[in-house]
Amino acid sequence: MLKEHSAAMGLLWIRRSLAFQLDLYSSLINQDGRHPRDAAREAYIKHLSPFHGFALRKVFPLSLSQMPDRQAFIAMFGGVSLDELDEEYDREVVEKLKTLVEAWHPLISTWEKDFARLDLEDVRRV
Repeated sequence: MLKEHSAAMGLLWIRRSLAFQLDLYSSLINQDGRHPRDAAREAYIKHLSPFHGFALRKVFPLSLSQMPDRQAFIAMFGGVSLDELDEEYDREVVEKLKTLVEAWHPLISTWEKDFARLDLEDVRRV
């Protein structure tokens, strides 16, 4: 069991948060028609919900219900208004997201393996 305010606990929550974001950003790249809100809910259930207590499991998903659609997300990531977003700029932002996802994926995978190997996986709820 990790100490509450330890560096290891901090890294564990960073990894979980990055894994959540990785799944969300991957859904923006795929353009599979899913609303980011749905991808975020799935990512939340997979990466964060198991470690959240009752209150957080109620509040966090509620905040996800306010997520904008994919185009608004891409525009925000690109630093442009929705009116300024065109197909070319969408592709540019998606390429940058792909680069980010490709960098994060092996990092998060390595962290997961290392935390398991070092017995630093703490499953207590917050």
